[in-house]
Amino acid sequence: MSDGTSYLIPSSPTPSSPSRRIRIVTFNICGIRNVLQFHPWNVCRSWATMFDMLNADIVCFQETKIQRKDIEESMAIVPGFESFFSFSRYKKGYSGVAVYTRNSVCRPFKAEEGITGCLESFDLLSNGRKVLYRESESNIGGYDYLINPSDGQEIDSEGRTLVLDFRMFVLICVYCPANSTGDRSHYRETFLTTLSNRIRQLVEIEMREVILVGDINIIRDRIDTADPGECVKDGNNLDFKATFARQLLDTLLVPHPSGILIDVCRLLFPEREGMYTCWNQKINARPGNYGSRLDYLLCTKALSNKCSAANILPELLGSDHCPVYADLQFPIDWANKFMADPEDVPRLAARYFPEFSGRRSILEMFKASGPRISVAPTIPLQVEPELGVDEMDKPYRNVAEPENVTRTKFIRKRKLVPSSNGTSKRSNQQKKLTAFFKQPPPSHSNSKAVKEGGDEFASDNEESSFFSEEISRVSAAIEESSHTSSNSITVST
Repeated sequence: MSDGTSYLIPSSPTPSSPSRRIRIVTFNICGIRNVLQFHPWNVCRSWATMFDMLNADIVCFQETKIQRKDIEESMAIVPGFESFFSFSRYKKGYSGVAVYTRNSVCRPFKAEEGITGCLESFDLLSNGRKVLYRESESNIGGYDYLINPSDGQEIDSEGRTLVLDFRMFVLICVYCPANSTGDRSHYRETFLTTLSNRIRQLVEIEMREVILVGDINIIRDRIDTADPGECVKDGNNLDFKATFARQLLDTLLVPHPSGILIDVCRLLFPEREGMYTCWNQKINARPGNYGSRLDYLLCTKALSNKCSAANILPELLGSDHCPVYADLQFPIDWANKFMADPEDVPRLAARYFPEFSGRRSILEMFKASGPRISVAPTIPLQVEPELGVDEMDKPYRNVAEPENVTRTKFIRKRKLVPSSNGTSKRSNQQKKLTAFFKQPPPSHSNSKAVKEGGDEFASDNEESSFFSEEISRVSAAIEESSHTSSNSITVST
């Protein structure tokens, strides 16, 4: 790499000059649908809250383990953020990366999946034909055109890389393949070689500043693991640095003569031990900090001069990895240099997905400005006088309405009952509720019910005297009938 005069980014601002911080966080979440169930994210279970807790402006996730059809709106449409995803083409619930960018700080001008440029772009030609990223007019650059498109698509088929162009730098979020079973060594070497060549093309040929973040799946030095002897055993050699992956990573990093990237965590903590980012959960290795450092934030020299802080966050749970962050300080007047216009956001953004297109979050709906359209006539508020006792007893209160508002009056029809002459007339139903509680008028009927045994019942004194007289009269008639057997006695009732 040439000296500082060739960089697009000048020297860092002086302490007295105002600056703006951009925090980049990388986190292998081991499943995007599970991470919010762990402390401290399970308090609110919101992506926006998670990003605010991290104070992050750019969040890079690895191992999302989700398919396009399974993505939820809460993951794709986060208030205040743009989101970009890359999914595994063939294996379900495997690999996958995502990047979220805070709209108030930075918004990418270009975005693409993969490192070869051989995947189909979301941009279309004028004739409607799809085009590869490296053939698109809005390509980011740094491609190896010697790679056959079919081979490039095979390399990028597992959704392991997202490349975003912020103009002042190119961000590469990557989840490099591991070789834990030993049967993927060829794919791993091909992927790492292609990634290294793409970075060198961007930095050395196109003079771009690059930030490489993610789960590299490489233990750089002995200080980066709790058991370096196990790493040598796995490599089937006695030299810790003899593996292909470590040698390739060393050639990319300073102080190697051909190094073009700087490990910012090691830049700030060169001798720190136990700075691990991954632990084996099967043996519960995290409480004892028996792990390895696999997650990195690497950047070119000009950007490393802007780095004011970098560290790991092992106290944050949710995965077998922990987040790693770096703060970059830029002059305050550079704010618009990282901000693409909202209408110029790359078509790879999740808000352009057909299932989410045109959607807005609830918060954005309430923040929307402009006149509201009312479908009903607006009734102005009326100041009501203080209610008295009579008014409070009513089941509802009358509210003054304008004269131009009309209401439909509904009349309930009474039931029709047949009359004695065969015609139908309306029944006299109850008009007031108090009618139920009034005593019925006294009955003057002469016919009363008599129970078995001859005892008669009366409801008041008049009815009792009436029945007594009837009983005396009937008794006298019976005595008379005993003397006059030829005559028949008729008892009136």
